[in-house]
Amino acid sequence: MELRHLRYFLAVADCGSVAEAARRLHIVQPALSRQIRDLEEELGSDLFHRNAKGVLLTTPGAQFAIDARRVLNDVEAARDLFVRIARGQSGALRIGLAPNYSWHPATLKPVRDFKITHPDVTIMLEPALAAKQLARISDGSLDGGFLAWRDPRDPTFSACHLFDCRLKLAMPRPGDGSAPAIPERLADLKDEPCMWFAREVAPAYYDFLIHQCQLAGFSPHIVPIGGDVSTILGLVAAGMGYAIVPEASIYSCPNQVVLMDHADLTLSYPVEFVWRTDTVNPVLEEFIKVVAG
Repeated sequence: MELRHLRYFLAVADCGSVAEAARRLHIVQPALSRQIRDLEEELGSDLFHRNAKGVLLTTPGAQFAIDARRVLNDVEAARDLFVRIARGQSGALRIGLAPNYSWHPATLKPVRDFKITHPDVTIMLEPALAAKQLARISDGSLDGGFLAWRDPRDPTFSACHLFDCRLKLAMPRPGDGSAPAIPERLADLKDEPCMWFAREVAPAYYDFLIHQCQLAGFSPHIVPIGGDVSTILGLVAAGMGYAIVPEASIYSCPNQVVLMDHADLTLSYPVEFVWRTDTVNPVLEEFIKVVAG
């Protein structure tokens, strides 16, 4: 049984006449009659009552018409969905998002713009640090991710540059609501507790911050009790010390913390959208176009 048999059968059922159905299908009547007989022989029962005026569906034929119409509708829907997915217009994307940049316009805007232009694509944003994202992009459980600290020499991944992230000094706001005094040099804070994180959480970022402090001429008094930037800012807000945080923190900083530029904070690092180089995914390709602007 082929799909054309179902289409021929439904045409005859809808027309109530083999001759009329043949004209509609642009085939000769004997050929259509033969196709209907072949289908009846395969099913083992008559589909139509035949008389001089035309044909009427038998009881099993009427049920078969319902089922055949559903099959053809399902096939058509499957074809349409296939075309939409192949064109990147439908499907799903699992995108990682480093918490440091979850409120940054450079990550939110492409997601919002893509959703407007591709409403039938489901986007799932999953918070994860860079190392975990890269591992999941590599194994295929994420399609891509917004992150920093990718090794640009690794051919496994391709990336689209989003922005260069500078550093800011985070200090607790005094109880009277005024701005805290800005130290002339970061070295003036060498004896103050600096909210930090364990190196295994983000080794590359940890080493980057240490290098920045070395360039500023001091070794911070590290208190490694923060697991991520949000936690670190909360500790600063509680008056437990200061921190050096990404500039992107301005979009999620608590009111009790003041973020300041400082002349000794001279370094920056790239934030990117990253995907696996060998990935073939039309939906992802469409998303990359939006991210690239």
